[in-house]
Amino acid sequence: MLAALLAAPAAAQQSAGERAFQRCYACHDVGPNPPTLQGPSLRGVFGRRAGTLSGFDYSPALREAGARGLTWDAATLDRYLEDPTAFVPGGRMEGVWVRDPAERRVLIEWLAQAR
Repeated sequence: MLAALLAAPAAAQQSAGERAFQRCYACHDVGPNPPTLQGPSLRGVFGRRAGTLSGFDYSPALREAGARGLTWDAATLDRYLEDPTAFVPGGRMEGVWVRDPAERRVLIEWLAQAR
């Protein structure tokens, strides 16, 4: 019984993360063999240098940010998702924001597990 109670918050958080990812799913995927979409796969995004996933045509701005050292972690994803064009001017993720800090948190936590 105690194990079920302790597992319940993790399951609820997973669901919240999946719900938050629905806004991303039109352009991004996290599966092992993602389809060709408008955005790069986010599987394994943590620790990845920005603009470097093989086979995806990133904007020059995002490739340059990666060349300068931008690497995705919880802090950089939080800043990027809050306002992508302010964080990486000239990037292609225009008009897409996750303004709610709680929604960003559950989305980022969920993405951290998408390996």
